[in-house]
Amino acid sequence: MKLRVIFILAGLLFVLAGCSSDKESEDDQMMEEMEEVEARTLIPDLAFERALIDEGIDDVEDGSVLTSAVELVVNLVLEDKGITNLTGIEDFNALEGLWLAENGLTGLDVSNNPNLLFCFVRDNNLQNLDVSGLTQLEKIEANGNVLVSLDISDNVSLQQLSLHDNLLESIDISNVPGTIQLNTFSIENNPLDCIQVNEEQLNDPPVQWTKDPGDTYSLDCT
Repeated sequence: MKLRVIFILAGLLFVLAGCSSDKESEDDQMMEEMEEVEARTLIPDLAFERALIDEGIDDVEDGSVLTSAVELVVNLVLEDKGITNLTGIEDFNALEGLWLAENGLTGLDVSNNPNLLFCFVRDNNLQNLDVSGLTQLEKIEANGNVLVSLDISDNVSLQQLSLHDNLLESIDISNVPGTIQLNTFSIENNPLDCIQVNEEQLNDPPVQWTKDPGDTYSLDCT
């Protein structure tokens, strides 16, 4: 009788061990399948997604794009596409050039695109433009918007700054070293009368800088 009980217990242990092993295999398979699911970047603006499809970066309208497909994009030319929301641009990690003229953007944040060199966003409806932290940024073309302010204190590599025809009440370009580097600067047709510059810029403003006749350059516009 005792021997029979031992055999029964041994059998039960064998069955339980087998079940446990099967469960572990199922769990391992599930984890592998989850790891195989590729990360996706949300693209809520339909016009933006359609533009990405036209560029061959996306393939189907589903409100998202494979992150692996956007994180290596270097240049993005999406002019006159009817885009009003650029959510998703933060995952374009390698982006250096961005052309977005003649869209309907009211706000744009490219502060998470550390490699950005060129930001051309003229003729939108931009009320705010965040270029903070972009120490490599060389060119901003944002004329023809409704910007009230623009902080370029981190953009120490600027060569071009085009801001005419906005609603800017102040601008401080004193952080950009020298005058040779910032060779293109336009600020006319804005409701400001003082442009804050550094001493070198004050003493020798480039002839290609343009402003309204009543505007002045000053070391302190406060």
